[in-house]
Parts: sequence; C-alpha cells; structure tokens
Amino acid sequence: MTTAPRRPLPVNPGLTGTMTAVLAMALLAGCGGADGASPSPAPAPASAAAAVPSNDATVTATPAEPGATDAPADHNAADVAFAGRIIPHHLQAVDLATLAQSRAGDPWVRDMASRILSARDTDIRTLKGWLDMWGAEPLPRDHKMPGMQTRAEIDALAKLSGPAFDKRFTTLMIKHDGGAIAIAGVEQKKGAFDGGKALATAISTALSAEVKELKEYLAKLK
Repeated sequence: MTTAPRRPLPVNPGLTGTMTAVLAMALLAGCGGADGASPSPAPAPASAAAAVPSNDATVTATPAEPGATDAPADHNAADVAFAGRIIPHHLQAVDLATLAQSRAGDPWVRDMASRILSARDTDIRTLKGWLDMWGAEPLPRDHKMPGMQTRAEIDALAKLSGPAFDKRFTTLMIKHDGGAIAIAGVEQKKGAFDGGKALATAISTALSAEVKELKEYLAKLK
C-alpha cells in the first residue's frame, strides 16, 4: 500500500477509542499460554505510518519482535482463513483510497480515503504477523470475495475525477466494506483464536460506522 500523507482528520473519537481498546484486547488475548507455560508473545502491529504496497501481489512481512517465534495458541482453520482473506480484501480498499487521494473532488472524500489507508495498514500488518507465525500466506490479490471489485470496475473508477469520481468511489466502498463485515462475521462465529475474534469484532464495528458515514454522504449527492 502506498502511504498517504497524514493530516489531522475529523474522526469520530468514540469509534477511535473503541478500535484502540478492542485491538489492544485482541493482542493481549493472543499472548495467553496454556497449562501454566510462559505466554507466547503476539506480534505488535506496525506503525500506521509505515508504507504498505498497493500493487504487489503479497504484503512484505514486518520483521518480528525478538522472541516472537511461537504461533499464538488455540488457533484453527477459520482463524487462518480470516487473516488470509482480509489482507487482500483490505489491499483493494487501499487501491480505491489511493485513487481517491488524487482524483476526488470533495475534500471529505480525500479525508475518508486517508482514514481508510491508516486503518487498513494497521490491520494488514497485524494479520500478516499472525500468518507468518502460523506458516500461512494471504490469498492472491485477485481472489474473488464478497464486496470485491473487478479489475474492470477499478479501471473504470480510475478514469473518473471530481464529483463523478466521488459518487462512484462512495458507492464502491459501501459494497466493499459490506464484504469485509461478512468475512469478519465468519471469524466471530467460527474462529478459535481470541485475538482474531476480537479483531474481527473491531473491524465489523469500524466498518459499520464507515458505511453509515458513506451512505449519509452519498445521500447528499443525489
């Protein structure tokens, strides 16, 4: 993902606090050991300011913290599938947001794009750290999943600018977020890793609020 320039944005403080608290619980939950053994440290998410590729087929792993070599306990196939699916799903959101930073006409859309870039960056690096410890890889960037746009849809969006771009971007992001919420819902029901389930809850909460904002904005354009 290409990191967008950061600037203060009007973010809902309640939502930000919820995301921070839940993600903190997620990482703490992943550190618990079994049978009195020493807990295995879960990977700490990298700074949101770190660069994330937007066009590469895979995400470059963030170097693990010293001693972070053991996989989190009590994970199952659903946890691995969740991490493997959300990474390419989030990467496409980054592609859309990157386009918005240069082609959007409304400052609100550019601000939303910056928020999307920052939040997805943190999630991707956390999930990639888990996959590294589980010996797994994310799905390909073009894997078909709920809410994902086709290459043709993204190419068509890239040809727009100004108000036409703003409306189409908002419409596509609503669909895209809905797909990510569905994927997170599966993890909430079937996952075994407490960290994964907590992060899925955080993603669902954050994207539900994001969809609400996008729908309110889209209604003003009609």
